[in-house]
Amino acid sequence: MFLLNNIRDRDYRKHYPNINNVIFDISEQQLLNARNSDWGKLRKGSIACVVKSTKKVATFFVVDSVIKTGIKDDSLGELSVVIGSVVAKLSPSKDMTGLLNSYKVTHNYLPNNKFSIGFNIASIGDSLNNLSVKARNGNTTIGLLSEQSS
Repeated sequence: MFLLNNIRDRDYRKHYPNINNVIFDISEQQLLNARNSDWGKLRKGSIACVVKSTKKVATFFVVDSVIKTGIKDDSLGELSVVIGSVVAKLSPSKDMTGLLNSYKVTHNYLPNNKFSIGFNIASIGDSLNNLSVKARNGNTTIGLLSEQSS
């Protein structure tokens, strides 16, 4: 499972009007930062949660594709996006730090379970597999969603 950092609330519909279901983007420059090396693990079928400025964990997506857009930002290079579909919600939403602490999540670039500067993507493996979420067909867990989507 992945946490994707959008704490600046980037409006993907505005930036990518011709690409449907963008849930996250990252620049070539950001990918050069070793802190974002988990990007290489993200693939179709991965489960991801995009964390916005509220720093709440609320919506879970299944990754449909990861693509280079061909769009270049002068200072950041080519932009890549994650296309995804909502598969579950956590209701009520939970504070990211508190939730990750309660599941004993650890990641080198999530000090005290907070995003560090320049860090945009975290593979947290199966740490949240037992988290109960609401999907279309009723309650399930992140682990079951991961199994069904792979």
